[in-house]
Amino acid sequence: MNGYDELGDRQRMILKAIIEEHVDSGEPVGSKLLVERLPVSLSSATVRNVMAELENKGFLEKPHTSAGRVPSAKGYRYHVNFLMSNYQLTPNERDQLEGAAVGNSLVGIDELLKSASRTVSELTNYTALAIKPKNKRVTAVNFKLLPMNDYGVLMVMQTSVGIVKSRFVETGFKISEELSAKLEETLNAHLDGIAIPDIDAQRVKNMELQLGNAAPLLIPLMRAFMEEIGTLNGGELRIEGVDRLLQYPEYSSLEQVRGILGLLEKKDYILNVVSGAQQDAVNVFISPESEDNRMSGSSIIFKTITEKDRSVAAIGVLGPCRMDYPKVIRAVEYLTEKVEEAISTGALSGAIDEETDG
Repeated sequence: MNGYDELGDRQRMILKAIIEEHVDSGEPVGSKLLVERLPVSLSSATVRNVMAELENKGFLEKPHTSAGRVPSAKGYRYHVNFLMSNYQLTPNERDQLEGAAVGNSLVGIDELLKSASRTVSELTNYTALAIKPKNKRVTAVNFKLLPMNDYGVLMVMQTSVGIVKSRFVETGFKISEELSAKLEETLNAHLDGIAIPDIDAQRVKNMELQLGNAAPLLIPLMRAFMEEIGTLNGGELRIEGVDRLLQYPEYSSLEQVRGILGLLEKKDYILNVVSGAQQDAVNVFISPESEDNRMSGSSIIFKTITEKDRSVAAIGVLGPCRMDYPKVIRAVEYLTEKVEEAISTGALSGAIDEETDG
């Protein structure tokens, strides 16, 4: 039996009380304390029996040094899916989040994400993540070559995600306007809408045949094309408030700190998680649901930011499994809503669609 019906009413009540108390205190929760906190009158023996049932089902764990219990990852997952109450942001919290989204909407997506992640870190007292997801299918949908001098061109590429990328390419050969036009025609004929993994030897050969004696010019142009598109495929991860993790006993061991810092430094795990996540919901990943043991004892909550049905970024929070899930989920949800509103009203769309890297 799975889902909500896996637990009875009494088990759900006691599990919820244990999780809420443990989130507040960080300490294992015993039956004596629960008897005082429960909304109904139950004996200590009854509470202990229910706690034993929850432990047998995998919802609670017993630390070696304590007679109390703490929630397991399974317990937290059940809490998130079925038990937790909706958190109501205070007027001050809403103002903080709105200020991060609206007050910085004219500076572009990168600065907006920096401001938004800093604000949500301060509000939740956890580490915040600003993420640009991986997208291995980003393509160039239009090429324009602009001669800059006798031996170089500015290659401008409109991409499938709306971002304009540009690169000055030193060719080593003298380029006339006629030759520049021929190169531009070749790039558009063979690379327009083509993802990097789909560029095979035959496609390159066809381009060389079209260029004839000018085929050597293809090498620096192809290198620049792949490097620029690759920056959009690879994803980005920015971190705010990593020092906040050190406040929690879950990160008191050097091994745990090294593991989580390594996870943030390498970034691949988090980028892969975000790139494959749902776009229309707040995503909650709880250790040890993760395949990466560096996530042990930690949870990640995030939501993607979409524009015109495509994911352009994500904002999230990293903290211990003993996290205030209702508050964090609502804060992340509200903040991404406000960022998307800023984008949809046009305050950010120009910054996204016309971003240029020289």
